[in-house]
Amino acid sequence: MAMAKHGKDQRDSSARSRMTRRNFLGATAAAAPLLLTRNKALGYEANEQIQVAVVGLGGRGKDYAVEEGWSSIRQQTGGRIAALCDVNKKKAAEPFGRYPDVPKYEDYRAMIDEMGSKLDAVVVATPDHVHAAPSALALRAGLHVFCEKGLSRTIQEARTLAELAFEKKLSTQMGNQAGYNVRVIENVWAGRLGEIQTIHMWGGGGAGARQAPSGTHEVPDYLNWNLWLGPAAFRPYHPEWMNHSMWRDFSCGHPGWWGAHLWATLFKAMKLETLWSIDRKPPAAGSKTIKVTAECCEVCDLTFPSSSIVHWDIPARMDMPPIRISWYAGGREAEKRRRDYLRELFSEHPQWGSVDDKRWGNWVGNLWVGSEGIMYTYGHGDTTVDMFPEGKFKNIGAPPQSLPRPLPGGFLRGWADGIKNGTPTMSGFNTFSGPFAEWFLLANIATQFPDKTLEFDPVSCRIVNHDQADQKIRQPYREGWKL
Repeated sequence: MAMAKHGKDQRDSSARSRMTRRNFLGATAAAAPLLLTRNKALGYEANEQIQVAVVGLGGRGKDYAVEEGWSSIRQQTGGRIAALCDVNKKKAAEPFGRYPDVPKYEDYRAMIDEMGSKLDAVVVATPDHVHAAPSALALRAGLHVFCEKGLSRTIQEARTLAELAFEKKLSTQMGNQAGYNVRVIENVWAGRLGEIQTIHMWGGGGAGARQAPSGTHEVPDYLNWNLWLGPAAFRPYHPEWMNHSMWRDFSCGHPGWWGAHLWATLFKAMKLETLWSIDRKPPAAGSKTIKVTAECCEVCDLTFPSSSIVHWDIPARMDMPPIRISWYAGGREAEKRRRDYLRELFSEHPQWGSVDDKRWGNWVGNLWVGSEGIMYTYGHGDTTVDMFPEGKFKNIGAPPQSLPRPLPGGFLRGWADGIKNGTPTMSGFNTFSGPFAEWFLLANIATQFPDKTLEFDPVSCRIVNHDQADQKIRQPYREGWKL
């Protein structure tokens, strides 16, 4: 495997050399988005392939480096796998073997240094704590970026990626697959449920309080432990750290893993992004703070609580009144409180259904409560939808089209369209997924300060009433690593 090169002169030279074949693909599309004709777009597709590197091949990443499938870079984008990078030779063995003639790397920094002028784009599918750093490096190198959900581990990382995407005018996409459900959004905006008064989400909790692993373990010969840690604080190898989804240092928890799929629709439908300064413009809803409070949870410094409730109190924005959005994670008190709410709701509105309906027993889901009815949504992009009372909504037909057409492109195909002709993506870092990630990552900060109401300013990217919580937004990188 190639080893990392070091030195500012080499990196600057590499950056200067990148004015290559990518100019047609990236710089032209970014300078004049939406101006390429269909014939030009098809001409590029027929004559040149997008040259794509994949960073992280042990989990979701291996699904991008296959010849066919819904996550296949080759099939979904028409692109070519041009470089592969992973710190774990054992997990990467299958995709590495599938592409024997493609350069292989352990260190994404070396890969971008050496291969940058030959690449158009990078797919990042590493553990969460190494999402932002390679994405940021690729954007600075002029490469389009597709990054797996939940985009970043910290709020500052999400903000940095959004700013870079805007500055570089490159095609970006967070990999929350189905994006958001357009019909649900337009049903809400058409007022079919009346005024949305509250939204209740539920899902799995974390591992609960744990101590840091102890004892001495030899690093396996197939693993580069230093590179696996990446920007995280150094610690001796222990196989328990490799269960990265469990630990705060390496994971964005349920909000990033499932919330990225289940909550994108409500973020868009409730016009939450209007509280952010999109593309450095003043927020459409004005400068306001979001309040977030966690309750019913144990304090877990290293892990995520096994049971918790988080409330976001959202101020009025655009034509929408203030709203409380609540997330019930795990069992015990959180599940009891959710069930109590359902019983109270159906007691007051028996025509809307029953607490015994199996839909309310699914392990994840969303309940939208309006003045004229309720809605259940579930699945990637909230593709499963039921509205109650069922008789009222049985044959209501499609709502008026209130989202601008054409719709932004989703997942890999939408990202590739953005690369080829500058069209917008559904989960672009600067236009959607950056602010969205900042919003859902507030839950992970709130659970470290239970029963404290934190006020987050989306414009300044600060928690303005609690210095210790504010520090969680901007957590330091280990020496030798940068965002």
